[in-house]
Amino acid sequence: MTSRDGLLPEEYQAVVAPAIRAVVDLAAARGDPYLYNDLGCMLTLMFLIRELADLYQNQWEPMGQISSPELFSEAPIAAVVMVLQEFDIEPRSIRSMRIALERAYQEIASDGVFGPERTEIQKAWDARVANKEGAANTFMCEAATATVSAIDAWEARRNACSN
Repeated sequence: MTSRDGLLPEEYQAVVAPAIRAVVDLAAARGDPYLYNDLGCMLTLMFLIRELADLYQNQWEPMGQISSPELFSEAPIAAVVMVLQEFDIEPRSIRSMRIALERAYQEIASDGVFGPERTEIQKAWDARVANKEGAANTFMCEAATATVSAIDAWEARRNACSN
């Protein structure tokens, strides 16, 4: 994602990079060396980026120094595609996986799975704005862990109901 076809570098560093860093660490802790294999982590990545994009836009939009709202709304799925491309997955599979992730995200969001994690994301944002990178990374990891736990619990409830 560049300024030509995506977020500006400073936007990427504030919105996408912290989320990817937290989710990669989380996927590794959950035992999968390939982030794309962990559905909960991929959905968490989308959620974290959406939330960070909203915070970024709220802070910088009044000054008129940001990319378009459309680019920010596309950032979560663009990050997912970027992750998939890094693992040399064929384009047709990437397309299918992207569509499946978008559907799963919409279903989870409409079921109200996300919520309390936003507090940790806000803390991470505030720490990053205050140039407290260590604290920001810790809060982002806590947000990622809480989000994936909420997704896993939702999936377990869903599976229990269908059996």
